[in-house]
Amino acid sequence: MKKKSTVRTAIAAAVIAPAIALGTGTATAVPALSVAATGTGEVTVTVPAGESWTCFGFDSGFNFKTGAFATGVGKLSGFAKGSNVTVFCFGGTAPFFFNGSVTVK
Repeated sequence: MKKKSTVRTAIAAAVIAPAIALGTGTATAVPALSVAATGTGEVTVTVPAGESWTCFGFDSGFNFKTGAFATGVGKLSGFAKGSNVTVFCFGGTAPFFFNGSVTVK
């Protein structure tokens, strides 16, 4: 069990550290997550003006989706309908990291 934890920590450090080192300035806001009212299996990621974020999402069925989003609206699609989706986003400016959770319909 300790080995798994060590590997996860190393992977997280490898992903987060470069974003922190390369980031300049301060983000005006973090992305907003939302879902459609109808059954689409999608999570909508709304990125604030002048920013870009890379997001990874997974649902309770271990469906994994990723996307890189510039200003505006992006979508992570293909999740199991009715599942809880956790989304992690990394940006190039502080706060560098955002996570949230929504239930897709």
